[in-house]
Amino acid sequence: MSRHQAPEELLLDFAAGALPQGPSLAVALHVALDPAARRTVQDFQAVGGALLESENATPFEEFALDKVLGKLDGIPVEAAPVAPKPVPGFEWAPAPLLPYLGRNPRWHKALGGFENIPIHIPGDTHRVELLRLMPGRGLPQHHHVGQEYTVVMHGGFTDSTGNYGVGDFAVGPGEHDHEPVADTDDGQPCIALIVLERPIVLTGPWGRWFNPLVKRGWL
Repeated sequence: MSRHQAPEELLLDFAAGALPQGPSLAVALHVALDPAARRTVQDFQAVGGALLESENATPFEEFALDKVLGKLDGIPVEAAPVAPKPVPGFEWAPAPLLPYLGRNPRWHKALGGFENIPIHIPGDTHRVELLRLMPGRGLPQHHHVGQEYTVVMHGGFTDSTGNYGVGDFAVGPGEHDHEPVADTDDGQPCIALIVLERPIVLTGPWGRWFNPLVKRGWL
């Protein structure tokens, strides 16, 4: 079970199919890795199904939500989906990520000492990418003017909001600066999917020089 679960309103939107594809992918990975999040989504789906069924009920029958909720304890939790064909070098990847990796995914070095793989989702304006940080390395200090969602799939990282490990879901701290740094405990790199609604704003000493490149998607 992860220590940082996605907000319930986000899980509810995911269960209802109301999220854009980028955020939906992030939540799908979180749900695949965290049994508690998966159970929450299943509960929401069960309630939604019961509500739909109630629309066809007789007018004399009053639907009570608490009756539906009372039945949810008996719903079994399904096992996490298993990737049928792991991609060499990406055995850590949950099943929902595999369709986005392609046949031969390659890490690209980015300015700042980390590596990334862009995830292209046609029709979605979010910036979606995989990030890989070596132990002790971090992202440049920055803040956000839009939503940021991060789900950890390997290793872990720490920033001003806490420590995040495999399965954890992080929501960007908005206008507050943060500087995620990969943990060094196990010597493993931190690999995470990040979804950005709008480009980050670098706030370190060189931020004002590089922000124009960030806005253009060059960094």
